[in-house]
Amino acid sequence: MILLTSENLRNRWSEFSNSPRAKQLQKWFRRIVVMLIVSVIGYQLYDIGWREVITSLPTQPLFYTLFFLLYLTLPTSEVFIYKQVWRLRRWPMFKAFLTKRVYNEEVMGYSGEFYLFLWARKYLSDSDKEILKHVRDNNILSSVTSNLVAVLLIGTLITAGVIDLSDLIGNVNMLYIVLGLFLMVIVVSVLVQFRKYIFSLPFRKAVIVFSIYLFRFMLHHGLLIVQWSVVLPDTPVSVWFLFVAIIIMVNRIPFLPSRDLIFMWAGIEVSKVFEMATASVAAMLLVSSAMKKITNLILFLIISYYSDADHLEELKKEQQASAQEPK
Repeated sequence: MILLTSENLRNRWSEFSNSPRAKQLQKWFRRIVVMLIVSVIGYQLYDIGWREVITSLPTQPLFYTLFFLLYLTLPTSEVFIYKQVWRLRRWPMFKAFLTKRVYNEEVMGYSGEFYLFLWARKYLSDSDKEILKHVRDNNILSSVTSNLVAVLLIGTLITAGVIDLSDLIGNVNMLYIVLGLFLMVIVVSVLVQFRKYIFSLPFRKAVIVFSIYLFRFMLHHGLLIVQWSVVLPDTPVSVWFLFVAIIIMVNRIPFLPSRDLIFMWAGIEVSKVFEMATASVAAMLLVSSAMKKITNLILFLIISYYSDADHLEELKKEQQASAQEPK
């Protein structure tokens, strides 16, 4: 009789997760999830009325200008962020971060980080362990920043009365609140005690990276609110804050395919709750999602084409150099 120890279970899981069957299951699972989301959104749009959605498509040029500004904020900021730890030229890094974005948005969450690790191995002399540490530390700081912004937004929404705190906590016993705060103190204490094992970035660089992330989050989501307000100028800013809080929370869910579609579904539902022009909200989010996917595809094809051309040029130079060597 074989005892099922934790080590045996880990080994079996590792063997299964790396097997071709598991990869096929993951691929079909992602496809099913995307199909379900698309089906739900299709029903929402049908319920609203396709004609009404189409006639409500944004016509303001500023909306589309802001879209491209928003698209570039992520890779541009990551160039400045990773410049703190990697001595690489800006343009190759920018192309790598564009490709990383495509993988994260169109394949699966965090698949872009895996691509970035493989890309960095080609151009850095650092060990694999060091490269993984840099990617991990930046993801931790990104997560801390986005969660901090989400908490501040939710606090703002509670203060503004958009979210009723009594509806959230109800008649919660004070003992549970005290226990929750006690557990939070323990978790923070453990993180501080073992921070060197979890996080390796020096304090000064961590502060710089955190500041860049915070600036990017404020700029990006501020531009989002401006873009939405161009289409629906009479909507209160507090409602847009709720949209921003939702999109931040959706983006923090790991390994989730087609996050923009999930946000679109949630945005349509929120618009119904606040009695907004649902057709305009649906059209606005539909156009943003479609433009994002088209832009991802075009940029991915362009970058892949020129990367292959550069690779072939390097191979030719290597062959010419080897042919000129004396035999």
